[in-house]
Amino acid sequence: MSQPFHIHLRKKFNRTVQNLLKKIFIKEAKREAIKANNIQNILIVRVNYRIGNIIFNTPLINALSQTFPDAKIDMMIGAPFIAPLIEGMPNIRKVYSFNRELLKHPLKILSLRRQINRNNYDIMLFPSPLSTSDGLMSWVLKSTYKIGFYDKDSFKSLTHQIDPSKEIVHEALKPLKLMELLGIKNIQKFDQFLNINLTKEERENPKFQNPSKTIGIFRDARGKKKIEDSWWQELIDELKELDSSLNFLDILDPNNQKPLNQTIEYYSEKNLRAVATKISNLTAFICADTGPMHLASSTLTPTIALFKSTSPALYGTLGEDDLSLIIQQKRVKEIAHEIIEHLNSTHHQ
Repeated sequence: MSQPFHIHLRKKFNRTVQNLLKKIFIKEAKREAIKANNIQNILIVRVNYRIGNIIFNTPLINALSQTFPDAKIDMMIGAPFIAPLIEGMPNIRKVYSFNRELLKHPLKILSLRRQINRNNYDIMLFPSPLSTSDGLMSWVLKSTYKIGFYDKDSFKSLTHQIDPSKEIVHEALKPLKLMELLGIKNIQKFDQFLNINLTKEERENPKFQNPSKTIGIFRDARGKKKIEDSWWQELIDELKELDSSLNFLDILDPNNQKPLNQTIEYYSEKNLRAVATKISNLTAFICADTGPMHLASSTLTPTIALFKSTSPALYGTLGEDDLSLIIQQKRVKEIAHEIIEHLNSTHHQ
């Protein structure tokens, strides 16, 4: 699938700038593992504004929590609305947000930099090999060790680096490779799925309960990933034909408050951790390849992802009870049968 010209141009410009900065400022980082003794403060830097790209760091966060149970972990992200997802995870102390609006206020950027540097981080991790924003943060933020991935065109001020794994395909599992720089030789021992670690209290909160056998749907997505409302209605009709006891919950995008129809219950909430808790009490969740797909999977609810234009190998669901379906050239009836068959095979039915 070809990229829009403006995206191609932006990426080419970023690469040119990064190459120039790298030649002027950056020294070659070491490649051996660090001596990770007495680690107290950790910062993960992923200045990104999409839900999925932030949730993709949960396997790394959980691996760090398991390896350094007494350490405090902070994270720096882009959009503030995503912060509640990470703030509720174990060992997370603080989530910093670098909102795009900060670019208009240099003094606020300097204040944020001072606030972060006062934490005296032992380790900073940069899980994205190509992010220009993360590269700049690696230059201006202080830490005893700064670890990340090697890329010949990428600008990052690292103390230690490692080559990206050629064996790890999924984007959410690639950051786990950084654990090797912390002396962990077997990264397969860590969970290989997304998990925002909802607590028992969150899951059992009465306000987030649903009727039995309720399937959630999310209809919005970017560009070619989006599926028409008429298709969704046909899918619901086919699923109810196969199992008349099913209920449906239309989870609305905050920017699109129009329900599919008046016969289906709907749910609207801006706090993403609240949305995640609501999803955690569903029988299953169905959506296209979009952020809420990864959000649902990170609650350990059986998630059915519908792919039209992207690769499940790179971006598909990872949960034990999840299912990624390529829906091109398939009839809705056929997809409905596959969904019911899959749900009947899980322990949630």
